[in-house]
Order: sequence, then C-alpha cells, then structure tokens
Amino acid sequence: MRSLKRVLGTDLMSAGTHINGKPAKFENILAQYIKNLKYKVNVKYQQTPECVVMGRPVHFRDNDTKGDIAAQNQLEQIARNVGFKEIVFQYEPIAAAFAHEDKLEKESMACVIDIGGGTSDFTIIRLGSKLKAKNDRKDDILASSGVRIGGNDFDKNLSISAFMPELGLKTTYGEKRLPVPTSQYFDLSEWSKINSVYTYQNKRIINEVYTNAHNPQLYGRLVEVIEGEKGHLLLNMVEKTKINLSISESYETTLKFLKDAPKISVKKQMFEKSIAPNTLKINQSIAEALKIAQIKAEEINLIILTGGSTEIPYVRNCLCSNFPQANISEENKLSSVGLGLAYDALRRFR
Repeated sequence: MRSLKRVLGTDLMSAGTHINGKPAKFENILAQYIKNLKYKVNVKYQQTPECVVMGRPVHFRDNDTKGDIAAQNQLEQIARNVGFKEIVFQYEPIAAAFAHEDKLEKESMACVIDIGGGTSDFTIIRLGSKLKAKNDRKDDILASSGVRIGGNDFDKNLSISAFMPELGLKTTYGEKRLPVPTSQYFDLSEWSKINSVYTYQNKRIINEVYTNAHNPQLYGRLVEVIEGEKGHLLLNMVEKTKINLSISESYETTLKFLKDAPKISVKKQMFEKSIAPNTLKINQSIAEALKIAQIKAEEINLIILTGGSTEIPYVRNCLCSNFPQANISEENKLSSVGLGLAYDALRRFR
C-alpha cells in the first residue's frame, strides 16, 4: 500500500481495488489501517484513545475544492467509524514545524518543505520556544500551499523515461505503423493504478497489439508483465533505482522476473531530467506560499526539510536555492510530521 491518503476524494474510493482476488473498498482498507494503530495504542497503554489529531496535506486534490472537502470528510468519517470521538485535522507541514520548534533558541521565520509520497506541502510559519505554548497558532502561520506531486510521481517519471521504453513504449505496430497504446505504460508507472491494468479488456488489447508489433521482443515484455501481474514488482525496482541514483552517478538493474532478464542502465542525468518538470511545479508552489505570506525569500532564515524525497540531491538543491541565506534543518525527516502531530495533540487535549 502506497500513499493511502491519495485516493481520498477521488473516484477510486468508490471503485475500490482487489486484494488476493477479492474486491476491497478503499474506505475499509484505510479503516483497518487506522484501527490497527488505535489497537496498538490500546495494548501498549491499556487505554483506548478517543481523541486524535490527524495529519492532512494542504491539498488532497489540486484545484478541486469539492474533492478536497470530500477527502477530509471521508477521512473523518473513517476515524469516527473506528471509534474516535473528537477528531482534529492539522496540516502536515505545520506539524513538521512543531517538531523542530523545541530546539530553536530564538524566533525564526521558517519555510517548511514537506515532500511525501503523493503530495508536496509548504508552510511559511513563525517559530520560537516562546511561541510553542500557545494553543492558537493561527497568527504565526503566514501562508500554506501545496501541490499533488511527491515521491511516487518521481517514480512514475523515471519509469516512463527509462524503464517503459524497454517494454516497448514508443514502438509501433500494424500496417499503418501506429504507436503502441500508451495507457498501460502510464498505469503501470503509478502505484494506485497498477491493479487496473490487469483487466480482461487490457489483456485482450495488448495481445492483439503483440501479434502485429514491429518489435515483439520489447512489446512481449509488457505482455509478460501484465499477464503475470508483475507491475508492483517492476515499480519496486524503479523505486530502488531512484534511491540508488540519489547516491550514485549511474545504476544498473536486471529484470530477472522476465524471461530474457533484460538489464536496464540509468544515469543520474536521465533521472534528473525526468523529474525536472515536477520539481519546477514544486518550486512554483513555494513561490505561491511566499506571495501569500507577502514576504521575500531573503526573509526566511530557516528551512525545515521533511519527507524522503528531500534526500534526492537534485530536488534538495532546487528547493534550497530559493533561500540562499537560510539555515537548513533536516532532523527527523521521516518522523517529524508524526512527532509534530503528537505535540499538537498534547497542547489540545492535555
């Protein structure tokens, strides 16, 4: 399961998915996940929690106010269904800021950059040890913005540019030498859509194209992935390549689950080129937050980075270039949101 919140407010909530061949609704999957967390708290502390601060992205859905409201309402209803009585939502980048506030010796103007699996969120916030005791921090939050781009999108970018051509993307078929259909490639490159590729209709289409493919060796690999339902395995290897390209100039992987076991070699430059458009959109969202806050980038003296994708050197450098004079805090990258939500819960429910 990847980016569980990303399906909220979308048509996928009603469409559901299949687990072990059986239909499953996403609201039930989410409920089981939250119920499990609640159960573990109960076991550890012998007390059932009834109040919760739930993190949420600034935007569940880009440019979709109704979808955004629907997403939070769906998550709130799920929390109520598993037994929570008081439910409060907090923006995840604001929670990340709370997690860093304890160690600040003086008041700072901070930009929190939270790049998760499915969303990127940004908050301009005033932080300081004297401010953390305030119950209401609305006056300290100058602006928030966000975009529905995250680490999973970087996986998709890399998959389309480096892996899918080895499965026949951009090859042709038939007498008219038409390009092979692309929807299967794009769906195989997105975690939330992989299961939708395994339908009877898709299998019929790819087999019809395969019989007329001009490069049957490459296109046959796509057929093998879909017929064998190897999509998640393939995208896992894409993600592994992405992680290795964050520390190496090149990386080679072998698709051992395919009959001809092709080797795919990717250079860091190709990866960076593939994610550049989405990184630009992230920077544009940061600029939007500064505009809303009515402050200049030079006034930011602290950058708080959180989320695994901020470990990608290209992404990190692009983000930090916006604030050349600011100090950078990278502690608890993968846990600061959860920690900050806990601090917020302590203030609200003590």
